[in-house]
Amino acid sequence: MSIPDKLTNFICYDAGSEMLGIVNITLPTLSYMTESMSGAGIAGAIDSPTKGHFQSLTTTINWRVIYDDNVSYSAPKTYHFAFMGNIQSYDEGSGEYRDKGIKVVTRCTPKTITLGTLGVATQSGTSVEYESIYLLITIDGKPMVEIDKINFICIIDGVDYMTEVRKNIGRD
Repeated sequence: MSIPDKLTNFICYDAGSEMLGIVNITLPTLSYMTESMSGAGIAGAIDSPTKGHFQSLTTTINWRVIYDDNVSYSAPKTYHFAFMGNIQSYDEGSGEYRDKGIKVVTRCTPKTITLGTLGVATQSGTSVEYESIYLLITIDGKPMVEIDKINFICIIDGVDYMTEVRKNIGRD
């Protein structure tokens, strides 16, 4: 049995080039759009999720200090970021640590820029919050999550939950 342990490290890339600066990333929360359903035959209300449809997918990149390189990532355009890392797990049978690659790809546009604070010998807390319209997460080369809001794609663990929707609305 393999016990996932930690993210050993990662590097942030912008369209294939290594991004400058030391960053922390807050990935989006996958929250389905819901509609309340109630009426005869139902004992109460049910918040019914709409498959493949998500609330805002917010990705935040946090930098240690405000700097010319990271300010440029707040320009009003679309960015293609890739976060490539290593997941360390413990193999219970062999007693050894194992490594798996993780890659998170997002296509996004800035929506909030926090310049932060200026203080002596402190971090500024500079961050940019992005709206992700595309998200892909692969672990050890296997696609686990792919959400493409524009192209009606919602793949989770190999199953595309929007196949019939695309077909029924003439998008396939």
